[in-house]
Amino acid sequence: MDLLKEKFCIDSRRVEKGCIFVAIKGSRFDGHDFVPEALEKGAKLAVVERPLGTGKEIVVDDVIDFMIELASKKLKAEIVIGITGSSGKTFTKDLVADMLPNSFRSSGNMNTEIGLPLSILNEYDGQEFAVLEMGVSKKGDLERLCRIRKPDVGVVLNVGRQHLGFFESEEELFEEKARMFEYSRMVVYNAEDERMRKRVEVLGKPAKGFGEKKGECRLVDWRYSFGKTEVVYEVEGSPVYLKLLDLYHRGHLLNLAAALCVLRLLDLPLDLEKIIRPKKEKGRFNVFERKGVTFIDDTYNASLLSFKTAIEAMEKMEGRKIAVVGPILEQGVFSKETHEKLSEILERIDGVFVLDGYEGSEYINPSNTLGRSDSKEELAEMVSRYLGKGDIALFKASRGVKMEEVLERVIEWI
Repeated sequence: MDLLKEKFCIDSRRVEKGCIFVAIKGSRFDGHDFVPEALEKGAKLAVVERPLGTGKEIVVDDVIDFMIELASKKLKAEIVIGITGSSGKTFTKDLVADMLPNSFRSSGNMNTEIGLPLSILNEYDGQEFAVLEMGVSKKGDLERLCRIRKPDVGVVLNVGRQHLGFFESEEELFEEKARMFEYSRMVVYNAEDERMRKRVEVLGKPAKGFGEKKGECRLVDWRYSFGKTEVVYEVEGSPVYLKLLDLYHRGHLLNLAAALCVLRLLDLPLDLEKIIRPKKEKGRFNVFERKGVTFIDDTYNASLLSFKTAIEAMEKMEGRKIAVVGPILEQGVFSKETHEKLSEILERIDGVFVLDGYEGSEYINPSNTLGRSDSKEELAEMVSRYLGKGDIALFKASRGVKMEEVLERVIEWI
């Protein structure tokens, strides 16, 4: 059997006939317990770490290492681009892949030691370019992902405080993400981050930086006009003008600058026709109007950096500015400090509603708080009564909060 031609599955509920089920042991469930169910549903084999006596199993020392090694054998792209950062990875990955010919991109946000090899095993089909999203939530993550293939171009978008609770300090988190520079043949980096600049200078690899004040690809200016984003870049000394057919915030536009750096580093032309309307994933700064209210659905996830970016974008819009927020999770002992900083950011707008009942919510206390509740239904009722025509309403929190449930109720009740 040629395993590189097989389809793999890690969820017994989604087994397709003829696939290979990989029994992964997680913090809550052990995939080995679901092997009989997977085989009954049509899986031809199971990859396990201990014999189960089913007669249809491959026994390995470590199922995740097995997937990584197999994905490494399957990935034969001439050029691999690895993208990491605290925010903007998926958006940038899709931008770069859209601008490259014959390219593969890892699915959605499948950026973990499990998701990335699974995406490659099931979807890579011999493309020349491979654009891989690489998530970092704990020490050692990047090293394991780069075992699939060390990137030809490694991109580090930013280093914020997301997942900070799993590290001893911000410096340790930075060091983990900055390992991308060591593993990669060429690098794209945030030129506004002095730590990144110094690291890149020491390594002496081919590199291009992006930013606003510094870098080979600079975001010079941008504004909103009739539902569009007009933006000016300077790319290696030459002006580049774009009109994007949607509203994009500063973070999106800097990510676009990073994508332009990738193309220039590979000596490829800037095919600007392909970036008239860059794709945004659901819940990632999706702007729309209902009954005269402009809603910003940024519910997918949250960090201090992404909150700051969203508020900056609101400041470029006309209207009363309201935020409906929940906490930034996974901050550990840094939770109080993180949410006090978040409160300072929220002071810049007209009013804030806070969803309580989650770790860190109690530390969100800006002076412009209009209401708070640990009931999503009650909070939605408050917000829907308050909002009026011409208002701009941002909904944002960490993924685990499920702030989209509040947004859905407000849209229904307004």
